[in-house]
Amino acid sequence: MSRPGKGLCRNDEPRDRDKSRADDEIPLTEGLKPCEYTPFGLGLHATCADTCSMCGILGIVSSCGQRSCVERAQLVAMRDAMQARGPDAAGIFEKNHVSFAHRRLSIRDIEGGAQPWIIGDEEAVLVYNGELYNDRQLRQELADLGHSFRTRCDTEVVALAYRQWGAECVRRFRGMFALGIYDFRDESLFLARDRFGVKPLFLADVDGSLTFASSIPALLKHPRFVRAPNYRVLSHYLTTFRLTLGRETVFTGIWQLLPGETLRWKDGRAEIDRYWHYPSGEDTAMDYDTAANILDSHLRDAVVSRLASDVPVGMFLSGGVDSSTIASLVRESSASTMSGWCGGGQVDRTGRDDDRHDEEFVHAKKCASHVGFEFAEVRVGQDEYFDCWNWMLDEYATPLSTPTDVILYRLAAEMKSTMGVALGGEGADELLCGYSIPHWSGHDYDLSQLSAAGRWPHGPNEEREFHQSLMRQYGRTQFENRVDHYFALNSLIPTAVKQRLFQPWAWKQADADDAMLRHYSALFDEHDSDDSSSKLAGILHHVNLEGQLARLDSATMLAGLEARVPFTDHLLVEQMFGVPSSFKIDVAGDQRGRHLASAELEQQGRLHSKRILRTVAQARMPASLAARPKASFPTPVAGWMAEEWHDRVRTTLLDSPFGREVFQAEAIRELADNIPQAGMWLWPLVNVLEWGDRQFAAA
Repeated sequence: MSRPGKGLCRNDEPRDRDKSRADDEIPLTEGLKPCEYTPFGLGLHATCADTCSMCGILGIVSSCGQRSCVERAQLVAMRDAMQARGPDAAGIFEKNHVSFAHRRLSIRDIEGGAQPWIIGDEEAVLVYNGELYNDRQLRQELADLGHSFRTRCDTEVVALAYRQWGAECVRRFRGMFALGIYDFRDESLFLARDRFGVKPLFLADVDGSLTFASSIPALLKHPRFVRAPNYRVLSHYLTTFRLTLGRETVFTGIWQLLPGETLRWKDGRAEIDRYWHYPSGEDTAMDYDTAANILDSHLRDAVVSRLASDVPVGMFLSGGVDSSTIASLVRESSASTMSGWCGGGQVDRTGRDDDRHDEEFVHAKKCASHVGFEFAEVRVGQDEYFDCWNWMLDEYATPLSTPTDVILYRLAAEMKSTMGVALGGEGADELLCGYSIPHWSGHDYDLSQLSAAGRWPHGPNEEREFHQSLMRQYGRTQFENRVDHYFALNSLIPTAVKQRLFQPWAWKQADADDAMLRHYSALFDEHDSDDSSSKLAGILHHVNLEGQLARLDSATMLAGLEARVPFTDHLLVEQMFGVPSSFKIDVAGDQRGRHLASAELEQQGRLHSKRILRTVAQARMPASLAARPKASFPTPVAGWMAEEWHDRVRTTLLDSPFGREVFQAEAIRELADNIPQAGMWLWPLVNVLEWGDRQFAAA
C-alpha cells in the first residue's frame, strides 16, 4: 500500500530530544520467545503451550442563539461516514441550533421507525441506536399510562418513555442502546449509553458546540475538528490492546460516554450521571444448585429475548462452552432452524499449527450438529487477512483492537448475505470467570501480602514453594499494590519497555503511564471488596468486556450486521455478581498445593473455570463440549508476522513517518531485527504506525 508523506500533527509541547541511553541497557527483546505472552481474551492462535434497528446516530448542538457551525452538506458527509452502520435509510432534522442525523439498519418494524424521531409537537427530537428487549412490557406500561403507539418499533417506546419519565427512563430499559434527545422545552441535550457499552457513543466539543456520534470517523468529518493523537491512550493500547482509557480515545478531543452513564448538556455545561452500578456482596448462604438454576433461568430468558427479529437470525460458533450453551438454549426455545458460523485464519496445511487451528472448527461443527444447526466456515488466508486489515484501518480510523477483529468482520460480511442478526457469546468469560489465571490471580496478590507482613497462613515449606511459584510466573515475589500486580500479569508491552520505545517528548505526553495507573487504581477502589479476586472479577468485567464489545460492534456494523450478546443482559449480570465466586472458579482436588501461584495451578489442570456454566451446559450437550477449555476464533497472526509478513512488517517498522517521529529509532530497529522474538508486541505497534501514517501524515 502507498504510504503518506511527512508533516505529522501533534500537540505543540516542548520536546526533550535527549536520546542518551545507558551502556548496559537490556535489549528490548532479550529473553523473549515467539508469542511468549498473550493477554487474556484476545482470541489469538497462540504458539505457546501455556497459554430494532441498529443505526448510526449523529448530533451537533450549539448554545441557544448560536447558528450551527456545520452546513447541511457537511452534516450529510458526517452522517454518511456511518453508512455501513445504517445502509437501509437515512434522515436529518435541523432546527435553530440543533442538527440531528441518522442512518438505519432495519431489523424490526422495517416499515416504521424512521429517524430522527419527533416527540410530540416538536417538543423534543430523538436519535437512537439499539434494541430494547423489554419492549413489550414497556409498551404495556406506557399504554396503561395513556400513551398510544403507531409503530411496532422500539424507537417509539424510547421516545414515549422519555416523555413519561424523563432521564429516569434509561433505568427501565433492558437492552443495548446509545441515544441522544434534544428537549426544546428546556433547551437541553440528553445522552445515554447502555450499562456495559454494547453500543458506542463518542463526543467532541468543537468551537463550543457538542457533537456526538456512533463512530469516530463521523466526528473526524467535522470541518473544524483538528486531529491530534492522544499518547496516553496509545500507550495504554500498546500494553492492553484497549483503544480507550476511561473516557479518552486515541484522538485528543474525542471522548466517549462511559457505559451506564447519562449526560445532560445545557448552555455549554455538561453534567454526567452514572445510572447503573455493579452490585456488591456475594450471597454466602446460596448453595451451588441454586446458583446453577438461577444462571439457567436468566440465561434462557436473555437468549429468548434476543431472538425477536423481522430478519433471519444466526450465531457465531467458536466451539467453546459459551456459544455452545447459547446454541443449545436457542434450539430449545425455537422450532425454526438456524445457522452457526465459525471463522479463523487459514494456515498452511503443512504448517506448524494446523492441528490446533482446526480443533476450533471441529468442535464448532460438532456443536452445530448436536443442536441441529446448519454450519458454515469462513477461513481467511494470510493475503486476504492482510488486505482486509489495512482496509479496516481506513474504515475504523483507529488501530484494530485485536487480530480477531478481521475474522469477526469477515464472518459478519459472509453472514450478512443471508441474515441480519447474529448472537455472540461475549461476556461469559468476564461474568463467569473464564480467564482462569487472571481471575484466580488475586489469590497470588493476597498471599504475597500476607507473606510480606509475616502473616503467612501455612507452613514454611508451603511459603517457600509459593515464592518459587511466584518467581516462575511473575519474576518476583512482591508487588507494590493491586495495580502493580495487575499489570505484572496483564501487560503486553510493559512500561519499562515503552519508556525506551517512545521519544522523550511523546513519553512525556503519555504521562509516563501515570494516567493509566491512576485510572486502574480508581477502578480497584470502585469495586467494593477486601478480596483481590473479587475486585479483579469486577475490573475484568468492567474493562475487558468494554473492549470485547467495542470490537464486536465495530466489526459487525462495518458489515451491516447486528450482533446481540445474551451474557450482557443486566438482570443476568446482577444475579451472577451475587453468586459466590467459588461457584464460578475454584481449585479442584484436595487442599494440597492450593497455595501455588495461578499459572502453576492452571498448568496442573486444577483451575476449574466457569463451573456453574459448565453445569448448565452438561445438561444439554456432550461432555466434550461442556468441559472444553476457553476457545475463540483462531488467528495465527504471530506466525504470519514472523514468516509470511516478515518483510512487510519490517518495512512498516523502519519506514513509517509516524514511527520515525514518535518512537526512538534504536528501539524500532531492534524490534525490526528481531521480529520472531518480538511476537505479539508487533500487533499493536504496527497498528499504531499504520494508523498514524494514515491520520497524521500529509498525503
